[in-house]
Amino acid sequence: MRSYLRILLIALMLTGITTAAAEIRALWATPWDITTPQAIDELISDAVTSGQTDLLVEVRYRSDALYTPNRLFDDYPNNEPRSHVLKDHTFDPLAYVLDKAKDKHLRVHAWVVVFNATPTLPSLVASNYIYQNHYEWITYDAKHRRMNSSEAFGYFIDPGIPAVQDYVLDVLSDIVQNYPELDGLHLDYIRYPSSTWGYHPISEQRYENHMVQYGPLSWNEWRTHLITGFVERCYHRMKEINPRILLSAAVFSDYNAATQYYAQDWKDWLDKGIIDCIYLMAYSTKYSTFVDQLTLLKEFDEDERIVVGLRAWDQNDGTLLPSNRKAYHGYTILDIAQRIKYVRDQEFTGIGLFNHGGLKKGNAWDELMQMCYTPELLLEIDSQDPQFSIDISPEELGDKFAADIKISPNGRQYILGLLIPHEGIWTWELWDAHDNLLFSRSRHYPKGQVSDVWNGKDLDQERVAAGKYVIRMYPENSSYNYYIPIVLQGIN
Repeated sequence: MRSYLRILLIALMLTGITTAAAEIRALWATPWDITTPQAIDELISDAVTSGQTDLLVEVRYRSDALYTPNRLFDDYPNNEPRSHVLKDHTFDPLAYVLDKAKDKHLRVHAWVVVFNATPTLPSLVASNYIYQNHYEWITYDAKHRRMNSSEAFGYFIDPGIPAVQDYVLDVLSDIVQNYPELDGLHLDYIRYPSSTWGYHPISEQRYENHMVQYGPLSWNEWRTHLITGFVERCYHRMKEINPRILLSAAVFSDYNAATQYYAQDWKDWLDKGIIDCIYLMAYSTKYSTFVDQLTLLKEFDEDERIVVGLRAWDQNDGTLLPSNRKAYHGYTILDIAQRIKYVRDQEFTGIGLFNHGGLKKGNAWDELMQMCYTPELLLEIDSQDPQFSIDISPEELGDKFAADIKISPNGRQYILGLLIPHEGIWTWELWDAHDNLLFSRSRHYPKGQVSDVWNGKDLDQERVAAGKYVIRMYPENSSYNYYIPIVLQGIN
């Protein structure tokens, strides 16, 4: 039976036909993992055969682009240049990842660095877009000294400057609008570099004005107010552009340190409902520290929205195999496997591995997959989900099926709302009253209310006129169809 299950699940993984995963299994991919089609093919192959569910691909490294800025539309200004990491300046890594992952049951998230604006290498700093064009945005310390690029992994721009927030928000909006097949936007460095920084004169003046208008608050409360405010603006902007986009963020797993030093009150984000999912950077090499941090977080009662990110790289750039005697603090895949088991036992919603490239050194990837990601183990984990393999027959649906379609306020995109009776791969088609197929899409959808977005340029015709249409829907490997009449309203 174990052999049969293993063959079955491998076949399902390789064909992209997987059952609903009870566990998020995420993989971070740095810019150096996505510079060529061959590298991306290997990344996706590794993700699929190991049962990963989510790819976090870094497409904004330091105010640069591993995608095509203003690819289809230029509603949101984005002048950031192609990344220095890319040698082939005609290659669009994000578009390639989305194309290759679309039939593989992999959610793709655009991983973006937010307030860290430059690399540390002086030659790269000198040619950096922000450094060249907006040097005045770089943050200060309390003595009004502008920071140095070597003090915090590059120069940080100050979140207390309204133009900074507007600029970054436009860049992120451009990515989400022009890649409508994205499943998520993943925020990184959504914080201050430390408690030392943030004293830009513009932010200080705004702080004084804020206290006059709203009453006293501490300096760190002001910094926290600014970071949380940006997350809230980002959440609402991205949902307006693409209602189904998932907004997540990589955050410090030590919550007290996150709030006190970095103004990163991610629990407040969860409480306010302005973030969909948190990825903890639980990177301590000391196991007792790792356990203590997660024990505290259990008290937050947010397990279903917390993915635990695990350290999966060697500080000395070596392999994570146990045979590496020079491994940083002796940290190897054995430590990663121990942490994976703990996270699963504690029933957090998932596990993230940071990162793919770090695990590939010396074949550590294959060894860890054999320990923690075998098909039979994943089948056992996923089968514990109460919704696993639940199906609803057409007779049981009754009037539960519904659909709605509208045009975005800017007239650039079409937004389809659907009620999905069970999780899986579904195809939907848009037909006009003359039985002409206008558009179709197949992808994996969760159970419940979902939204899908596509650009007008995806259609054979420039614009779909207001009027009556039909949505045809059917799940994969099924003989039944649903026909749902809808009305498309024009733009007022």
